[in-house]
Amino acid sequence: MLLFASTLAITSSIFVSAFGPFLPHHSSARNFFRNEKTELRVDGDVNGNSVAAGPDQSEYGKSLELPNTYASCGQCGASFALTLEAMGPGKGGRRMECSICDHTWFQSRDRLVTLGEDFEMIPLPDRDLDRITLNIKEGRHPKHYGNFKMYVGNISFQCTQEDVFDLFETIGPVGDVSLVRDDTGRPRGFGFITMRNEEDGERAIKELDGTELKGRNLNVRPSNN
Repeated sequence: MLLFASTLAITSSIFVSAFGPFLPHHSSARNFFRNEKTELRVDGDVNGNSVAAGPDQSEYGKSLELPNTYASCGQCGASFALTLEAMGPGKGGRRMECSICDHTWFQSRDRLVTLGEDFEMIPLPDRDLDRITLNIKEGRHPKHYGNFKMYVGNISFQCTQEDVFDLFETIGPVGDVSLVRDDTGRPRGFGFITMRNEEDGERAIKELDGTELKGRNLNVRPSNN
């Protein structure tokens, strides 16, 4: 799945193009699309001239068709839908600036990523945007998820990541939920949950191990990896 942020910024010799932070993901898993809180900023082309980053990014996935190419921020992991046209003329590329964490990087045209056949783009969830923002505020790496990872087994095939997230959030801040799927996208009945702090993780094991969720009693224990 691919979660998309909303926009990037292009500065002279810099390319930043995306329309909302996104998340690429398997069509049977979660996919993320634009988040209205983020946007692509365009400052100039390689000669310092004003340049448009293609169509209004805020309209991708709405009045404009969502492109199947994107670039990702190496710092916070947000992805941005991007077209070759937005890269400007020539065979080079541009420097980009992530509108979420302000990280900048040089994006070459030949390194744009094409969305896989079985993947789609969905909006970057507010909780992921909030996590990145909180990490930056606390001086942590933008990709930080938490300090306590757990294995959760016997998960009902009817459960979504949101179901599991909501349950563990009753204990404390959840950094990440990952439900494992097979090659066809079908759930395998287990996953991994990361709590932002160790105290909540220990409490989650004590209080949620054996808890019933959609017809099955969960097995919750510390992760081995």
